[in-house]
Amino acid sequence: MNVLELIEAKKHGHALDREQLAALVDGFTAGEVPEYQMAAWLMAVWFRGMTATETADLAGVMLASGDELDVSGLPAPSADKHSTGGVGDKVSLLLAPLAAACGLCVPMLSGRGLGHTGGTLDKLEAIPGYGIHLENHEFLRIVGDVGCAIMGQSGTIAPADGRIYALRDVTGTVDCVPLITASIMSKKLAAGPRTIVIDLKTGSGAFMCDLAQARALAEALVAVGRAHGRKMAVVFSDMDQPLGRMIGHAHETVEALAALKPDGRGTGPADLVALTEDLVAQMVLTAGLVTDPETARQRVRAAWDDGSAWEKLELWLAAQGGVIDAGREDFGLTMAPLALEVTAPVDGWLAGTECRELGLALADMGGARRKVEDPLDLSCGIEFLPMIGDRLAKGDVVARVFSDRQAGAQVAATRISSALTYSSRAVLPRDLVLERLG
Repeated sequence: MNVLELIEAKKHGHALDREQLAALVDGFTAGEVPEYQMAAWLMAVWFRGMTATETADLAGVMLASGDELDVSGLPAPSADKHSTGGVGDKVSLLLAPLAAACGLCVPMLSGRGLGHTGGTLDKLEAIPGYGIHLENHEFLRIVGDVGCAIMGQSGTIAPADGRIYALRDVTGTVDCVPLITASIMSKKLAAGPRTIVIDLKTGSGAFMCDLAQARALAEALVAVGRAHGRKMAVVFSDMDQPLGRMIGHAHETVEALAALKPDGRGTGPADLVALTEDLVAQMVLTAGLVTDPETARQRVRAAWDDGSAWEKLELWLAAQGGVIDAGREDFGLTMAPLALEVTAPVDGWLAGTECRELGLALADMGGARRKVEDPLDLSCGIEFLPMIGDRLAKGDVVARVFSDRQAGAQVAATRISSALTYSSRAVLPRDLVLERLG
């Protein structure tokens, strides 16, 4: 293989076949293709794009670089959800046991947070004892016994993606639809689920800031999934404001646990409850357990209200070593104390939030990573109270900041204040679900 020829071909907009992609990716993973040549090819892809077939082949090559879990022995249809990331997104903690209670098996590989977005694994590690590292056979055993499990991507799952993503992160090629698609789908396909539902977040707190970008990514994800024999659906959800009220790992985990209790559908944050219900219903429908959306919703609500979803959660957490105290308001998690409050500076309506800044406010306190190797403070957090369209009086509390470090809390509070805009006229609330595909 002549790597330079492959770079030249892509530079001029030509599609590579699967054999050429495999030679390039396998050579890079094995250390035979140098980083500078792979970086040149990635930048050529960023400028020239890839065909649908090329993108599906790249995902397949990255998938084949490691293990693919065999879900054929699971006792129920397998399904998973992937979120493209946002602020306050703790849906997976509710969704996995809820989907299991609805009759699905959910083998979920999740990641850590970076920048302004939170990671499911970081939230789970706020639970004492929870183990994110499992052998593949143990992971599948728990999914079979309980109905769901969530672990981190091991070194044997799509290792090519890990190496390529690290290079994209330092070469300005992260925001490229074909490369994003191949990265996401190589990992999701590796976990083996036959149904995949994408929660594609759009807005100031998401990586896809506008709906046109999000549609392009959605179409690419669906095409790759279907090319690999998966049932696919996409829900476009709003991320111009945080999901739920809490931002921060332990705080989000406690909010999710409380919302999943049998009475939580009526007492939890309305947007968190609505989106979780919607996504699980979409999984149930797409997997073919029911034939119409209303029956799917009824099944989800029944599993939530009768406590079967909570039972699944307790079994799942215990199977992975997690210890919670359901009788305590904090469930036994460590959370920082209240440091200060942020108040509205004027009378009026909340007109907008620069949602990304709210996620970065958590980083100001050490609760989010600016670099992959950064340590995390899992205990700090932000409670964000209003939603866009709410009427506020001057002096009303709009956010509470929780931290052991007063200086960091003050920096975070200043960032939160500057991220909010107000109007003297009434503002319409935002829709939570924007569109669907598949």
